[in-house]
Amino acid sequence: MNASTAEQKTLILVSADVASIRRRLAEEEDHPRQDFDVLAERLDAEILSYADLGATAPACARLLRRIAGPNVALAWLGFRRNADAYFTTAEKVGYPLALLLKFRRDARHVMIGHLLSPPHKKWFARLFRIFSRIDAMICYTSRQAKFAAQVLRVPEKKIHRIGFQVDQDFYSPDGADEGVGVLSVGRELRDYETLIEALRDTDIPLTIVGSSPWSKRRDRLRNRRMPDNVSLKRGISFGELRELYRNCALAAIPLQPVESPAGVTTLLEAQAVGKPVVVSASPGILDSLRAGRSAVIVPCGDAEAMRREILAILENRERALRIGAEGRSDVLARCTLDHFVDRIGKIFDEAGEGEGE
Repeated sequence: MNASTAEQKTLILVSADVASIRRRLAEEEDHPRQDFDVLAERLDAEILSYADLGATAPACARLLRRIAGPNVALAWLGFRRNADAYFTTAEKVGYPLALLLKFRRDARHVMIGHLLSPPHKKWFARLFRIFSRIDAMICYTSRQAKFAAQVLRVPEKKIHRIGFQVDQDFYSPDGADEGVGVLSVGRELRDYETLIEALRDTDIPLTIVGSSPWSKRRDRLRNRRMPDNVSLKRGISFGELRELYRNCALAAIPLQPVESPAGVTTLLEAQAVGKPVVVSASPGILDSLRAGRSAVIVPCGDAEAMRREILAILENRERALRIGAEGRSDVLARCTLDHFVDRIGKIFDEAGEGEGE
């Protein structure tokens, strides 16, 4: 960055409770780096999150949170800080901030667009010409990037498609080639019913970690009777999660068919540890893998196909090692946290150099 850019005030608006996440990390001796912290260092930025909407927040921010929700309130709080540049981690904060920035033409704004295609988001973006106050948008999937260009009429020079990330130093192999059983992690848009059915009446241990600090969705497995080979875990540390990855034979990611990249965090964590992955062919995750090489895909909702591919990998150790190695290689080549932050940093530095629409 040049001297004038370095002197600017930059804010990152994170659609999560960063203080809560940091408290959890402080309780653990070893944990992965968080993308918002590494990005804040790269952009020389201050972070605002839901944690800043508490009792010490301005009265208007607290009122907005009650009336319009935390995302609108966070956007208003960031706008009120009168920064020179903004980075928003999701459209649910980025859209309201872009609307507010129509009253200012001098602030740079870069946004991550996760899922732009739902009708209410499309209506909002087109009615208010939201992208006139977004200088660059980052998409994790080619389908959402295409939707932005063709349906929302976002200029293609503003759209950047990048892959997601994992801390490759924390999630790493431990040197052991083999593991036992199947591991499945996450809550967002999962189809655990299909996975449980796929392994029903087998003696293959299945461990499900059905929790996520990012998901607000209801835990559909809570209080449900499980087959004898299935165990549920919640509230585990990052270190314990890493050991589960290292000690499993493969990771399975059963997904609902959605446009968002649900499951990509689990995919990259498992691949970074060097484990083979069987994943549902949800449209939103296909950009993040090489089918048949770094992961095996099966049709969404197809328990028989899931069972067949899991058994095929468990019965062929050479193939399992090859897929695991390909996955780890893919992560190191293009999906590390350092790659992710470097790409975003370059996009952010270049955004706003041209004139808006």
